[in-house]
Amino acid sequence: MVKGHRSTLANKEREILSREQAIAEKEQQMASLLSHKDQEIASLHQLVSQLRQSHQVSQQALEMSVKQAIISREEELRVLICKREEEVALAMAQREEEIMEAVRNREEQLSDAWARREAEIRKEVEESLKSVEVRIQWVVNRENELVVEATRLNEVRNELEEKMRKIDEGVMKGLSIFFS
Repeated sequence: MVKGHRSTLANKEREILSREQAIAEKEQQMASLLSHKDQEIASLHQLVSQLRQSHQVSQQALEMSVKQAIISREEELRVLICKREEEVALAMAQREEEIMEAVRNREEQLSDAWARREAEIRKEVEESLKSVEVRIQWVVNRENELVVEATRLNEVRNELEEKMRKIDEGVMKGLSIFFS
């Protein structure tokens, strides 16, 4: 039972490790995407610099495009952060459910084992009680037999005493006749 439980837990842990690895790979992809976006921003900064130099773009247009790039980048980061938070929350909920399932299974196994052990103990106690009852009945029967035997022996003793008394009376009468 314990080996099966350990095997199940080991399988669950392997599954969780593979999920964690998949999440780590997604994080790397996100970091790569962020790096790519940072490069795009850097290239936009270079482009702005080039435009400023080559076309004499007005300061206001430049500020607007930088602000727009920053706003766009912030929005992308918010979306990425929200996605990551959802993935983490989902992974945590799945792990929690797996743990609770394992706990419920273990509780059920313990409950079943306890019920089986209780039944075994009850059976052993019932067998012991039957054995004790058989012994008690034997003792009662033996006691009754001994009481009957004692009564019979008392009757035999009384008969013998009576016979001895009669023999003694007969002998005494015979002696008294003999000596008279």
